Amino acid sequence: MAGSVSEDAGSMSAAKVRRPPSAKALERRHMAIWLLPPLLWFVLFMLVPYAITAFYSFGRMEGVVFAPGFSLENYRKVFFDDPYGPIILRSAWIGLLTALFSSLLAYPVAMAMAFNLPSERARQVVYILVILPWWASYLVKAYAWKTILGPAGLINKGLMSLGLIDEPIRMFLYNDFSVVLTLTYIFTPFAVLSIYAQLERIPASLIEAARDMGANGLEIFRRIVLPISVPGVLAGGVITFSLGFGDFLAPALLGGSDSLMISSVVISLLGVANDRPLAAAIGVTIIVLAALLISAVNRLEKRTQVRL
Repeated sequence: MAGSVSEDAGSMSAAKVRRPPSAKALERRHMAIWLLPPLLWFVLFMLVPYAITAFYSFGRMEGVVFAPGFSLENYRKVFFDDPYGPIILRSAWIGLLTALFSSLLAYPVAMAMAFNLPSERARQVVYILVILPWWASYLVKAYAWKTILGPAGLINKGLMSLGLIDEPIRMFLYNDFSVVLTLTYIFTPFAVLSIYAQLERIPASLIEAARDMGANGLEIFRRIVLPISVPGVLAGGVITFSLGFGDFLAPALLGGSDSLMISSVVISLLGVANDRPLAAAIGVTIIVLAALLISAVNRLEKRTQVRL
């Protein structure tokens, strides 16, 4: 009798062991399988490079050999020695202007795509036209603006043919104006798509209800469209600011001797001066500033977000 009881208990325990996993367990396994590749990508291509950069930023160069250590001297140079601090501020100013002008140009386009186009086909055509510049090389687009703004470019030839000037104007090129103009042209599509993705979330019934209640177009824009679009504007601004802040080609091709940006300094430190620790300290500083900016924008977005 005792033997049969023990056999039954053993069979019950074996049945428990052999019991198939529950639906939640299978879902967790599938989720882990799907998350493993992006997690590995994030660790290998984000965390590991950041860790290596931080490690280098605390070291020093002894001749041409890197010497590990833990010193804040490189960060002191970044914030207090010329020209690193002023160039970081100047790069941030260029990025801010790029974000501002890109948002101003992108908002009407996104509004038209979301509300004013007559059909879905027209919306698709405009969408393709927005992303079409991405199919061209960045270098080609930068050189195109260099040709347009140059002394023998389209603008100068047009002004001379109209009799407005007697000789080419050289102020269009090799200055901050040409750099910001080129960066705005190249990065505006990012702002367009970001704002359009937010405006697309506005239900048509909400707009119709506001019109039925007697609201005109300006009131609808001020009380409904603009508040809801703020997260898209902020997201597009962060993207264009970051791209403009760290750009290298546009300042190198269209900027003058006074248009030095922080990316150019980092490349010079790595390729000419062979000061990897200082370049790494600049990189870590930029990463921290970017993280603080994203955190501040997220808080602002939560405060201004309108729930649909």
